[in-house]
Amino acid sequence: MESALKKIFSVFAAAAACFFCGCASFDKYYYFDGVAGCKWVPVYVAGTGGVEIPPDAETEFGKVYISFSESGSGYDIKGMSGCNIFHGGVELKGGREIEFEKMLHTNRKGKYAEYELKFLQAISKSHYMVCKGEILYFSMKKGGGEIALMRLRKEPL
Repeated sequence: MESALKKIFSVFAAAAACFFCGCASFDKYYYFDGVAGCKWVPVYVAGTGGVEIPPDAETEFGKVYISFSESGSGYDIKGMSGCNIFHGGVELKGGREIEFEKMLHTNRKGKYAEYELKFLQAISKSHYMVCKGEILYFSMKKGGGEIALMRLRKEPL
């Protein structure tokens, strides 16, 4: 009887360890499920009041968007910001906290340059990213709360 209880306990302990280890990695990526393999088109960008916004996010250089692909330490990010293309990395800090790194962009001028500046600022200021279905949210820490910086909708590639 004692041997059977030890076996049951061992199996239970192993299952619990797998479950909790799984949760740690699950927590790291849970908020990012579904971000890769599509385009994210801006619906709202903070600070664009009074700035000319491209209709349906379409500019003379193409549609404004962000896309992600998985990499070893998190995700790679690339897209069109209005007049220029950009790319860089996204480090997943745990939960839904992020850090954008090594961001580079081309340097063309265009009709929506002021909008592009606000778009890129929203990305660079973001501390949090969360995907909820067809909507992706970026926000920043402010005091004890958060401020919404960008909301994007999902579109196929």
